[in-house]
Amino acid sequence: MIDKIYEPFNDRYDALNKLIDIIPIKTLIKDNTILIAISAGGLLLANEISRKTNLTFDFLFTEPIFAPKNSDCKIAIVSETMDIAINEILVDAFNISYDFIYGEAQRKYEEKIIPDIYKYRKGENIKTLDKKNVLIIDEGIETGLLINLAIKSCIKKGVNKIMVAAPVISDDVTLFLDECADVVYSVYRPKHFVNTKYYFKNKERIDSSVIIDILDKSLSKLI
Repeated sequence: MIDKIYEPFNDRYDALNKLIDIIPIKTLIKDNTILIAISAGGLLLANEISRKTNLTFDFLFTEPIFAPKNSDCKIAIVSETMDIAINEILVDAFNISYDFIYGEAQRKYEEKIIPDIYKYRKGENIKTLDKKNVLIIDEGIETGLLINLAIKSCIKKGVNKIMVAAPVISDDVTLFLDECADVVYSVYRPKHFVNTKYYFKNKERIDSSVIIDILDKSLSKLI
């Protein structure tokens, strides 16, 4: 059975407005919270929140790792901090070696993440997060793999407080997030999650030039 959505988002800006209604913006500003996007859609949301609050934001670069014989089966994700989140159930089910995962993680880091850091962030490392409060932002959280990785990467950077925000989050994932994040903000938490696109009437593809422009503006705040 698919959950009935009474008011699906018209687009990302509609989703943002509804999300902002439940986020304590004044508290974020008071605490000088850093916004961390973990997807292209999340970056658009973070950029708009930054415009409204003047808070700084950044993007966590990640790359998926697929099963050796199935390029559609995501078994792990690696981040720019070289943290790895692994889907243990799939790895065990397909009898995939951890040597393969770590080897692929190193390859994806060198061949994909580092070039992306130079392309989109001009070679700069992610902002200093030590003892900072962070709000991790995505446009939809379907599984716990990517958000788990983002939380691990932020913890590695020494953050003080971790908050998570997304217009729609799977109800199953919120149970996990309640354990490892300080606060979770979402508009919808469907029990039978379809996919993020399902909850938007219009969800346009984001051109890479838009990402570059947003990150350029983010970098300029540090200079």
